Amino acid sequence: MPQLASNKLCTGCSACVSICPKHCISMEKDENGFLYPDIAAPEKCINCKLCEKICPVLNNNGLNKQSGEAYAAYSLDNDIRLESSSGGIFTEIAKNVLEHEGKVYGAAYDSDFSVHHICVDKVEDLALLRGAKYSQSNLKECFNEVKRQLQNNILVLFSGTPCQVAGLKSFLQKEYDHLLCVDFLCHGIPSPMVWTKYVQYRANQDNRGIKPSKINLRSKQTGWSYYQYSNLYEYTGGIRYLSKSGEDIFMKLFIGDYINRECCSHCLFKGYERASDLTIADFWGIWDILPEMDDNQGTSAVVVHSENGKQILASISTSLKIKPVTLEQISQQNPSMLLSSKPNKKRNDILELVKDDQFYKIKDLISNNKKKRKFIALVKQKIKGILKS
Repeated sequence: MPQLASNKLCTGCSACVSICPKHCISMEKDENGFLYPDIAAPEKCINCKLCEKICPVLNNNGLNKQSGEAYAAYSLDNDIRLESSSGGIFTEIAKNVLEHEGKVYGAAYDSDFSVHHICVDKVEDLALLRGAKYSQSNLKECFNEVKRQLQNNILVLFSGTPCQVAGLKSFLQKEYDHLLCVDFLCHGIPSPMVWTKYVQYRANQDNRGIKPSKINLRSKQTGWSYYQYSNLYEYTGGIRYLSKSGEDIFMKLFIGDYINRECCSHCLFKGYERASDLTIADFWGIWDILPEMDDNQGTSAVVVHSENGKQILASISTSLKIKPVTLEQISQQNPSMLLSSKPNKKRNDILELVKDDQFYKIKDLISNNKKKRKFIALVKQKIKGILKS
């Protein structure tokens, strides 16, 4: 039988499921809500080993692109910036793709705030893809849908985590000129189980168990500079829960590395070279590097990896305020560019408490002295060492 990636390595990208000609493999949840491939119908397997060949963690298929120019940028449309996690660059790119009758794939919430990838073909629906969603997105049949679009010569924009982009590119097994891939600087992939449990916990605390009507984990009502964004849960009837970054239990679990997928502790997709055409992120530290690019509304870091990425950025340049920077400047306060997120030693204890819906006990286990700026100060020396080497 084929040997799939171990649970410690597997990113859950679903490339193996998508490539299987006999549909032998399915994605199954583990006890923490993470999806892993399982050869559910071994009797159908023809031992073609395609699942092994296209696995991005088992094979380096030569799809990594070099890094080129780097920029600080944000959209000149204030409404787009306000609704975006940082500078609104993704929306500007997606609008351009849709104007050329393309399709846009990205992560969205469903009715109960689970996260999955969807296809958008209307500008007004791009709002579904905006904003950070801190739970692993279920890709379902997304890779095969993208392939069909590409085979029909339709322009496609795919956005996702670095490992999802690598999975798609490996699955496709060839380059397409009309495929544009955008990834982002990823701290790690939080447990979908923890996210589902926390949404219900918030509903119990805030609104007698009735779930929110809207969630914005990167609200700018309290600003953006110096990590001052907020987490906002809105309920029918005007009830709201608003907490600044670093104060919310779920965000503490995420940033503190208590709930991430195992493979995130040794991510194979960090670094300046990516499988994507563009990498985008919050440009943390822009206030020190280019203060004129920081008005507290969000600024993006953009790294170009290909000619396609260069061309799309040029095509939207009139919609942006944009200035060149260096990769080192982006990395200074963005450790996720280069460094994996090592699991907290209390990870298993926290996950067990969440399974039992004991969020009230978690407060006593979470360290309160690991503010994000303090964390960045601790890793700066590591980053400097990497840059020098």
